[in-house]
Formats: sequence, C-alpha cells, structure tokens
Amino acid sequence: RRLLAMARANGGAYLKIAQHAAQLDYLLPAEYVEAFESCLDDAPRSSYREARRVLREEGFDIDIEPTPVASGSLAQVHRAALDGRAVAVKIQHPGLRETSRGDVDVCVFATRLVERLFPEFEL
Repeated sequence: RRLLAMARANGGAYLKIAQHAAQLDYLLPAEYVEAFESCLDDAPRSSYREARRVLREEGFDIDIEPTPVASGSLAQVHRAALDGRAVAVKIQHPGLRETSRGDVDVCVFATRLVERLFPEFEL
C-alpha cells in the first residue's frame, strides 16, 4: 500500500510503472499485483484550465471540450474540432516534462540496483 501511495503521489512515470506492475502476476506476489490494479482504471485527470495552459505553452490554439474522454498516467484526451472535423487531442499532464528526466534517472538507478542484488535475474 505504501508503494501504491508513493506512485499516486508522484504520478507520471511512477504511476506508469505501477500500471505495468499490476500486469506482472507471473512475477510479483499477488498482494502487489492486486494493490497496483487500482491504477489501471483510476488515472488522474488534469483540470480544463490546466489542459488549456499546457496547450498554450506548447503553441497550440485549439478549443477542446472541458471534460476529457479518457485519462492515463501521462496524458488525457479531449474532443475538439479542427477545420470542421472532429478530432481527439492528447494533452500531457502539467509538469510532466519538468519531472520526467528525474523519474527516468530513478528508474535507471533502481534497475541497476536490482541487477546487482540479483545477478541471476535478467531484466
């Protein structure tokens, strides 16, 4: 439960890792898989205001519907219209760019640590 709370609190890559862990029932103890399964259907949603801000920061001027049709660990999808056609716009959650480099570094460190602690286990 503490790992699940950490993944939810840190979001982004950590939530993505928890989602992957939820599908590793052939490798992880059932308690971990069951705890992480809640991440598969319960991804965070950014507010409409935050989504619009991300679009503006990326240089896009498109009107999106206020409520996302789907949300994941790294982004969410909104309906929009472009040149009179219905389109889907995938928008990263705010702050992802700023934190992702550090998240990747932590994952690399953790992977190398596991390789050293368990040399017989191939990642």
